[in-house]
Amino acid sequence: MGKRSRERGEGPPGPRDTAATSGATQWLPIVLAAGALVLGFVAWADARKVKDDLTKRVADIDQRLIALQTQAANAAKARPPAQQGPDPNKAYPIKVDGSPYKGNPTAPIVIAEFSDYQ
Repeated sequence: MGKRSRERGEGPPGPRDTAATSGATQWLPIVLAAGALVLGFVAWADARKVKDDLTKRVADIDQRLIALQTQAANAAKARPPAQQGPDPNKAYPIKVDGSPYKGNPTAPIVIAEFSDYQ
């Protein structure tokens, strides 16, 4: 091989060139694999921390929800239900003069029936 060929890098590699390139390429996959393992461990540790934080937050929300349900149940028990319609304990005066009737017109108790024939 001539001087010009060696300067251009042509021809078979010498013993020095082979050792230099093969040594660097042998360690490169190992370094990349170690870096990937380190990054994977960091990601796993962060995911575990996030999971623990979320578990604590969900437990706190569950406790608050139980407290609100208890408060709502106690408030519903303390407050009587809203009455609908007329008061059944009150006697309402009704004018029945001139209305059709059955029985004694001077009876002390009058039962009035309201109906609609439509």
